[in-house]
Amino acid sequence: MEKSLWVLFLNILFINLLNSQNMHTEEELKIFKEKVNQTIELGRATIVDIAANGISNDTESLINDENVLISVWYNNAEVKVEFRERSPIKYLAYGEEFYFQVVAKVSIDRVSGSGGSVVRNSENETSRSGFSSTYLYRSTNNTKAAIDHVLELNNTNNPKYHIRTSSQIYTIIREQKNYYDMQIYDRYSITYKIDKKSGKIYDYKNPYKNFYPTPASAPSFPMPFGPWIEIKE
Repeated sequence: MEKSLWVLFLNILFINLLNSQNMHTEEELKIFKEKVNQTIELGRATIVDIAANGISNDTESLINDENVLISVWYNNAEVKVEFRERSPIKYLAYGEEFYFQVVAKVSIDRVSGSGGSVVRNSENETSRSGFSSTYLYRSTNNTKAAIDHVLELNNTNNPKYHIRTSSQIYTIIREQKNYYDMQIYDRYSITYKIDKKSGKIYDYKNPYKNFYPTPASAPSFPMPFGPWIEIKE
């Protein structure tokens, strides 16, 4: 996106944020703040429990998963809990879809809204809301074994393709019938395929190989409902 278009987009976003605040009366804003205060009084652990119950069918496992980072935030209008699976290399069998990061809004004793970016391994790219069949990605012994197998195949190729299991480069592996689809994020996304039988890499694509963008900093805008403050204890 060109710099001028990016600035225009940010200006429009800022105007919409201001309008969203102006759409509420002083009384409504007071009610929002009261609900935030009541929710905060429950304590961080209880807020996390409420959020986890609203987005997962295995709350205890989710909360105690060392690969899931959980943070709690509030401003003058909302309290939110962010769940993020931090494994840098993730594996999706065909037909699977997951949230890699979920944000749940908590209001007093319930989840009032939730959402996140869905990553899919299927031909259906249509977004679906809710958590009826889509949950936060979780690292398991099966996914770890699958990742180890794919990286072993991957690393039989030229060293420039090598990926270590300890690598912090964000990688998504999507299993297909005859190959593994690799999507690697460094500064930009690089994709290629690994043949399941031969282990050979093909269809390598780096669309930004000769692209040198001009750095541009986004303007700093005030937050309509105040800054997000983290609840750490």
